[in-house]
Amino acid sequence: MIRLHLVSGFLGSGKTTAIVAAAKRHLARGERVGVVTNDQGRYLVDTAFVQAQNVPAVQVSGGCFCCNYDDLVQVLAQLQHDAQPDVIYAESVGSCADLIATVVQPLRALRQGGIPPTSLSAFADARLLLRHLRGQPLPFSDDVVYILSQQLAEAELLVANKVDLLSSEDRRDLEGLLAKRYGGKRCLLQNALAPEGVIPWVQAIESGQATPSDVALDVDYGRYGEGERRLAWLDQELLIQAPRNGREALEALVVAIEQAIRLRGWPIAHCKFLARSGGRHAKISLTALQEPEGLRSLPELGHEIELTINARVEADAQELRQVIGETLRAVAREHGLVWQLRGEQAFYPEAPSARPAR
Repeated sequence: MIRLHLVSGFLGSGKTTAIVAAAKRHLARGERVGVVTNDQGRYLVDTAFVQAQNVPAVQVSGGCFCCNYDDLVQVLAQLQHDAQPDVIYAESVGSCADLIATVVQPLRALRQGGIPPTSLSAFADARLLLRHLRGQPLPFSDDVVYILSQQLAEAELLVANKVDLLSSEDRRDLEGLLAKRYGGKRCLLQNALAPEGVIPWVQAIESGQATPSDVALDVDYGRYGEGERRLAWLDQELLIQAPRNGREALEALVVAIEQAIRLRGWPIAHCKFLARSGGRHAKISLTALQEPEGLRSLPELGHEIELTINARVEADAQELRQVIGETLRAVAREHGLVWQLRGEQAFYPEAPSARPAR
């Protein structure tokens, strides 16, 4: 029987990093593994990043799992046929909630060819989660925070990721607050970037400690939809040619984009960059509370870089597109870059429909 692990959690919580680390552990044990990524857009950093780790990956694009359920079933069947995995990780887009009603229950109802989910875990950035549990303001509007709270309420296993960014005192406080708020759930604190960081999570989901409930949430779809409408999505595929050092050009571009967004006071849910050059790849991430992750470990890159940008920011979509475009042109002039835009989307996700009948 294939084990299907559903992974939810807010944008920028480190889901993909943890899934890749878990997949490598399965592969080292001789198990076949597959990954399903999910996003509202078409040009996905996560899919390319997972595939770059030599892990079979397929994607559900153009909407969340709950609104694109039929596509999810189709790509799961495709993955079974092509990769014959022992275990599948399906990562829902970070603005998705209500997975029990729209994904878990329908998959359990399937008789032929269906894969009943083995686990449902929700990830959260430990710093955002600590602020949320303390009742402190978050960088996002209330309707966006509502999505985060629903993700935490729904999952059987909560994973507070990036705990290495907390002080010892804050970590102890987070443990206490999790026990107080979610005492009936299994809660883990982890750093997915540490060599052994995901082992407790993998052990928990593989041992049946995160089996999804049959009880669906009572979701306010008005607030849920408003939260999604407040987040602008910008996806770009670029080809960049640098006259000298591709690594320096990429670093300058990422720093300039971060500064331009923060200067306008726009909360960054997640802004991801995937650069491919000369057989090498590099992923850089920005979140609301974090300096660019991945800049310090950037490899040397060639003069030609294929760059994918996924920006999820609480802002006006067209203003975000304009600001990033202006920033790209300014960096290109300063560093003598030649660039070509190969594909672009700038939009707001469509409001989720309230639990379509299956």
